[in-house]
Amino acid sequence: MLRATENETEKKLRGLKKENPNYDAMWNRIRLEADKRGSGWQEQAAAPIRKQSTKKRWLMPVTCAALAAVIALGAAASQGYIQTLLPDAKAAPLGQSIGAQAEVDGIMLKVNSAVQGMDRSYGQSEAQKRMVLDLSLSGFGSENVRYAAFDKASIIDLDTGKKLELSMGDFNTDDVRSIGDWEANRTLNTTSRVTGDLDDTEGQHRYRLETSGLYMIRRATVPIEGSVKLGEEYTVLPDRNFKIKITDIDWDQKQGLMKIKFLPNENVPRLDTEDSNTLMMDRGNSIRLKVGDKDLGPGGWSEPIEPEPGVSEAEGEYNVKGLTEDQIADMTMTFSYAEPVRVIEGPWTIDFTLDSSKAIVETETIPVEDASELTEKTGWTLGEAQLDAYGVTIPVYRNEEDSESVLKDGQIVDYSISITDGEVTTSGSQDPVPTTRIKQGREGEQEYIKFGVQGMSKNATAGQMTYDYWETYDFRNKPLTATFSNAWVVRRHDDYWKQIPVPTEKEQPTTDTLPEGLPIKYIVHREGSKVLVQVQRPEGMNIYEGIRLKVDGKSYAHDTDEFSAISVRNTENGYYDRVYVFDDVPEGEKFELGLQAYGTVDDSKNATVVIRK
Repeated sequence: MLRATENETEKKLRGLKKENPNYDAMWNRIRLEADKRGSGWQEQAAAPIRKQSTKKRWLMPVTCAALAAVIALGAAASQGYIQTLLPDAKAAPLGQSIGAQAEVDGIMLKVNSAVQGMDRSYGQSEAQKRMVLDLSLSGFGSENVRYAAFDKASIIDLDTGKKLELSMGDFNTDDVRSIGDWEANRTLNTTSRVTGDLDDTEGQHRYRLETSGLYMIRRATVPIEGSVKLGEEYTVLPDRNFKIKITDIDWDQKQGLMKIKFLPNENVPRLDTEDSNTLMMDRGNSIRLKVGDKDLGPGGWSEPIEPEPGVSEAEGEYNVKGLTEDQIADMTMTFSYAEPVRVIEGPWTIDFTLDSSKAIVETETIPVEDASELTEKTGWTLGEAQLDAYGVTIPVYRNEEDSESVLKDGQIVDYSISITDGEVTTSGSQDPVPTTRIKQGREGEQEYIKFGVQGMSKNATAGQMTYDYWETYDFRNKPLTATFSNAWVVRRHDDYWKQIPVPTEKEQPTTDTLPEGLPIKYIVHREGSKVLVQVQRPEGMNIYEGIRLKVDGKSYAHDTDEFSAISVRNTENGYYDRVYVFDDVPEGEKFELGLQAYGTVDDSKNATVVIRK
């Protein structure tokens, strides 16, 4: 997955409303190791956001990488749109065919094609000039390579001498773009995104792509002799004298989680890359737990890429729900790591020329033909649709009340949106929606609907879809229809309070039924002057503004800093419950909890928009 697509992928995942499978846990697991587990949460979203550590950066394990790769196949697959993930015949690429190539030590890097155009990505208020290069890598022979990436990559506009920003994708044998080519001729494919001051004037424009430090790796897994014991040291790779020691075991029986700290010696296997992001998704070490022949599944192993002096422990988090003490005592481990197959320094230097008349896909702007149903149900109007090489963008104009900073009862926050031209369907997202404008400091920005192409599905017979990979697609001059469904509507009941038992050190559960008939559960306890409230929200509900605490008639707000660092795994459904911390709460006789703005789905707001017949 391209590093540059992380925000888009996260936004699509956050936008999925169906909670089976557990999308919260999916994104939780991906970010868990990327930024070190912090269990932070964004108030309006169901999925957690991790705080970026200012001290250390953390590696993502291969188990998380595998999940991320599945999500990279397209959020539409998770939503049930796709019945099969078998790759369809690859569509003819947009833009200009190139075919320029370079070979080093038998490995051929080839620039197959290029597309240039404007693109407004999620989180951006203005469209940017973007070029997408389709690349292939071949010449592997019989080597057991599973993943490959260049440690260094750059691109220069030879006409101006300017160095442009380049985001280089990794080459992966499990990537849907490569599966067929790898089996047929051992060729891997990826794309690179180029942004910056791209020349879009008429005529010929020269560029130079240079890469070096090609790392070709595979994943290796070895058993670790001995059961899991505190203080035990294990020889993992005898030929490398690599050993680990278990320094701490924390078994939380309530959550069904076990946290283990490992202290590796100086011989821990690492890829000696200059850029710590090279092969980020596949380079990390991981330890899995087993009971007999049963694998307990991936654990949240993490380790510092650049450890601080004296800080070299790695951490693992494992789901051990349902295991007995005897089974815990018999647990064993396996170690997985990235094993280099070959490293080639290079460089590969490829000069190519683009013809603007072939490479550039101009943006088409058209008025939306019929948005009357959406306007009638929401009060919104849509501006002119902008169709470019990377998707469809449409400005959204809400009514005046919706534009205010305070969420109002009955206000529509956002939808699940998709668009089709009859041949393909892709999901979309709104940006920025009211629940994120203020928090992201984007109050004055225009809201857009953005339909990208990375999660696109190809329509097939009998209502099924097959999957192909797109980095670009031409929506121009085609009939387009958008579907707005699963409207998330604000619910406010500021005068509704639920009385709870006086908090003590012992956790006390309290159940309630919201005015919409939804059940909710609060688990409350006191730690000194603090009152902590764990909220178990039901499926089909989002909390936008958190909860309030009232003691003998006086209201208290939760600590937003502590809230962002605390979550508790719900053992019943595997989700992570949010925990609110109220500071300096006095003793009292009457304690009450009240929800602020929250959201539920209202299917009566579903609408269809005809962009062009």
